[in-house]
Amino acid sequence: MPDRESIRRLWACAKALAGGACEASAEAVVRVFAIQAQDATAVDLRIRVRGRDITAQGIRTAYEKERTIVRNWYMRGTLHTIPSDDACWVLQLLSPRILAATSRRYPSSWAWAMICARADHLIRRALAAHGPLTRAELTERLTTLGLPPDGQAPFHLIRRAALTGILCHGPQRAGEATYVLLDDWLPSTGRFRWEGDSALTELARRYLAARAAGAR
Repeated sequence: MPDRESIRRLWACAKALAGGACEASAEAVVRVFAIQAQDATAVDLRIRVRGRDITAQGIRTAYEKERTIVRNWYMRGTLHTIPSDDACWVLQLLSPRILAATSRRYPSSWAWAMICARADHLIRRALAAHGPLTRAELTERLTTLGLPPDGQAPFHLIRRAALTGILCHGPQRAGEATYVLLDDWLPSTGRFRWEGDSALTELARRYLAARAAGAR
């Protein structure tokens, strides 16, 4: 059985924190599958520490031009950056659980269901015609449904649209995140790359590979 120091070393290598740096932003994200990205500046640092000569501009290129990585809500309702090729199947696998867990925040009524349906339609139309849009710009449009701009309802509707595969984070504008239609932003992403049990198995494999679990 490996000693504690060997396990620590294997874990660091699996997380791309030792044993040779990654060559590009996308490679660094692929190595660990998902990087916590609630803070946009912090996630850039988490990517750069895993790479060799990865720059802030290189990360922006991966997000916005190459579109090989994407930031969105996937796990625990927290923003993560993951490989773009994995965006749709991960959403399909994990978002129903997140939506169910957070459903208690929403009024259980026919009226709220109608607001959600109207919000989804409005968000699709606004992003198709005027996107990318910031959270404030989407919130302004959602107020036409009778929602207060200073409440939490617009944010929950935006995040719900992300969890249901309508939108994802797009390019930054003056340092501020914007939203775009996921299908337009990642047109080549295979929605059904893995499904059902095979998706769960793949998620477990990625998790274990990123933590050197095979060394235990």
